[in-house]
Amino acid sequence: MIKLLINNSDSAEMSETSFGGKPVKNIGEDFHWPKCAYCKLPMQFLAKLSVDEKLYQIFMCQNDPGMCEEWDANGGSNAVVVIKPFELELVQEPSEGETLRETEHSAQVVSVDGDNYETARIEWAEKNGVSPREVLGQISGEPSWIQGNETPNCTTCNKPMEFVAQLEQGPDWKTEMNFGGGGAAYLFHCRCNDSAKFLWQC
Repeated sequence: MIKLLINNSDSAEMSETSFGGKPVKNIGEDFHWPKCAYCKLPMQFLAKLSVDEKLYQIFMCQNDPGMCEEWDANGGSNAVVVIKPFELELVQEPSEGETLRETEHSAQVVSVDGDNYETARIEWAEKNGVSPREVLGQISGEPSWIQGNETPNCTTCNKPMEFVAQLEQGPDWKTEMNFGGGGAAYLFHCRCNDSAKFLWQC
């Protein structure tokens, strides 16, 4: 069974999966907007994914695309902030840097039969008469690598991290995420400390 993320133009609740918009935090908790290790400016908020009662909030440097190593899970130019949502509020974006995308939309999870993600994605789109761009990725399952397996190791325990999700660039080329043009991104986490890492290939 493949769990596809299907584009939804409706706004999402703060605790639900969404793309664009602003990140969230629990009321009363501190939030430090991630900064790029290379250019030192705040990163762009891409999306938040609700998986197994956690919110994975993904950030990636877009201040000078291609100059910072935003594709690398360990490069310091992307970040994942993981929280357990309780009472949420929106986070105010910093005054400097390319921090917000020009879009905001949600996604719903649709379970379909299939041997792999790529086949399931194309077949779902054909069956429903829509562009494959309406499939925003997958939750759990197995990653569909473009350039070969790059599963990152946890910085704490040094063991391979567990696959959480795969993301496509988005439904509209005007507001899509920048994964090198036609690329895909991969999200992983480790249970030892609830840490997460993010990378993309094209």
